[in-house]
Amino acid sequence: MQSVHQDFVPNFQLYGEVRQSGLPDLIHIETLKDRSQHHDWQIKPHRHADLCQIMSFQSAQVAIDLDGQSTTTNRPSILFVPPRVVHGFRFSPQVIGTVTTIPIELMRADTIGVGHQGQPMLIPAGSTAFDRLKDLLAQIDEEYRRTRPHRQRALQAMVELCMIWISRAQSASAATAKPAGIQPSSDKRINAFLNLVEENFGRGWSATEYARRIGTSKSQLTRDCRALTGRSPMQVVHDRLINEANRKLAYTPWPISQISDALGFSDLGYFSRFYRERAGETPSQYRNRIRQRGTSQ
Repeated sequence: MQSVHQDFVPNFQLYGEVRQSGLPDLIHIETLKDRSQHHDWQIKPHRHADLCQIMSFQSAQVAIDLDGQSTTTNRPSILFVPPRVVHGFRFSPQVIGTVTTIPIELMRADTIGVGHQGQPMLIPAGSTAFDRLKDLLAQIDEEYRRTRPHRQRALQAMVELCMIWISRAQSASAATAKPAGIQPSSDKRINAFLNLVEENFGRGWSATEYARRIGTSKSQLTRDCRALTGRSPMQVVHDRLINEANRKLAYTPWPISQISDALGFSDLGYFSRFYRERAGETPSQYRNRIRQRGTSQ
């Protein structure tokens, strides 16, 4: 498979789809056949700005391209792809497997580093990590496709366990799918920026302040950010604020005024306007909609 220059690699939410807003579901699962058959069994090199993917290959030959490095597998295996890693595939029409897509903001603070800083990893059948992940992915798939009490909490807990096991597998093995090498400076800057955003999104920092703290200019950070995420630095920060607001609105009983304070907004009215302009509804409307959806499941 031919490698593609980083500057021209498209960013997708899911492959072939533009970025979506809101949280239609915690995660997304589909079969490799469902996604690839509409693209002539080839997924061209692309990346996701803020999604992790776990691909389970059960049968058939798969050609894999990770950041320009190619490999092939024809045995059962599990592939972990963190955000911003360029990945592409060519499947045989007999492919059997699934792809589980996980938003980075779903992870807890103690495992989010697996997504932001983790390396891609191909885990072959026969290893302890493969057996554990295969069983857990099957449980996640079952939970995802059914409507049972506490479904969202169960999915989040199992995703966390997935990330813990992947982290342990990465720590225990140097044999990852991405060979050691010098990371492009733009990726280094973006990794530093995203880590800073994760730790400080509620501080009200400007793009200039983020740039200063990672040792670059605002204009350079903006160019890197648009090239690798499709968004400006402050759009990234604002999206993270909205994601955190959604999590607190959905999963905590906190009053909206308390959520506003926790996110660094000193004025509740400003927080409500900020949220409505970006989410298309007020915080109260979002919370009511999520609660109504929860009671119907």
